[in-house]
Amino acid sequence: MHWSWQRNLAAFAMLLFGACSPVYAQSQAAKVVKFKLEDYGWQPLPKQQRGEWAGMHSRLVSIDHEGRVLVGFATRENLSLANREHPGLSFHILRFTLEGKVDLSLVLPTNNLFTNGFYLGPNDQIFARANDTLQWMPEEDGTRKEDAAWWPLVPCPRNCHISQSPSHRTLTVSTYSKEMSERDYDRGTRTNTMLDASLSPPRVVQGCPHSGGIITDKFSYQSSDNISTDVRRWPICDQEHDVELPLDMRGGMVVALNDEALLLLGAGKDRRGLDLVSPNGQPRFHHEMPKHDVVTEEVRSDERGDRFAFTVQTWRGGFPALDIGGKVFAFRVVVYSETGQQLAAVSLNPQLANVSLNPYYYRQFDFSMSPDGHRLAILDEGVVTVVDIQ
Repeated sequence: MHWSWQRNLAAFAMLLFGACSPVYAQSQAAKVVKFKLEDYGWQPLPKQQRGEWAGMHSRLVSIDHEGRVLVGFATRENLSLANREHPGLSFHILRFTLEGKVDLSLVLPTNNLFTNGFYLGPNDQIFARANDTLQWMPEEDGTRKEDAAWWPLVPCPRNCHISQSPSHRTLTVSTYSKEMSERDYDRGTRTNTMLDASLSPPRVVQGCPHSGGIITDKFSYQSSDNISTDVRRWPICDQEHDVELPLDMRGGMVVALNDEALLLLGAGKDRRGLDLVSPNGQPRFHHEMPKHDVVTEEVRSDERGDRFAFTVQTWRGGFPALDIGGKVFAFRVVVYSETGQQLAAVSLNPQLANVSLNPYYYRQFDFSMSPDGHRLAILDEGVVTVVDIQ
């Protein structure tokens, strides 16, 4: 289902502002709309200080099966009444209709500003991470009530990482026994939990060993360690039966669009390779990004794996693949099809990527693709850009 832009220009007029980000599409110009979250209570987060580790990030923007955009952000509510037990912080989740109006507004208490997030299930159920807990909102007759009680599912403190399969049916929650700083790699032991989000209520499987990272509904995947060139996968929750896949990673990262289409991202010494292959190594397409471009590690795809989006940084000076100097002077989200065709490229503020090679140290940036692959939503410091792709 595509946005009814012509019918709803009046409704969007109040949301549009300024010039749209440059967007390039392979065929015709993509349709773009922006809106500000300041109108709905968004506040900028405090800057993360040097040496400070605020925790692992979570998803902050998503698109459901009806094309509605959901966005999450944390705010300070009442500083005068805040204390250690009740810090006065809230996590908000807003859902925008195709006409650009908010039809659902959820608020959860939380104990920090940085690690909150949400995930949509296969039937667009909402799983929220807030207050050190992954929570689920039950539905009645297919509808959600803003005052409905949230069900706690799994503890998820700031050293907790959530993975989700492309179908959204499977989520894994990995929690480390030790708190860590940005430079601390001794995370201690890890506890893994799997959730089957296709059931209501979700089925929770405790003690699911080594299930985090890149997952589908059937397998867990592990990228190369930069010493060997292998990729390994195993039945989810069963690493004892792992197998080596005949894929030459050359230092890149594997992303499973599905179990038959594996994306090798950032392969090669300059981190510019882009390959889509089958598990047996059969190539589907290879693309080399332009010189000075670096492919980052986060990928968003539709639920079939037909289309996918990722971020690209363009560097000037230095050698970013070896973490040597240089500066990002361009940053964009690009969308590709499974045939290797670039469908769209959206230019963003390059300051988003100057914090690190991984732009997700920047806490208010995220992007998402719709289940059908025809819509892209980008969250950038309180501004949401929605791109309709043919």
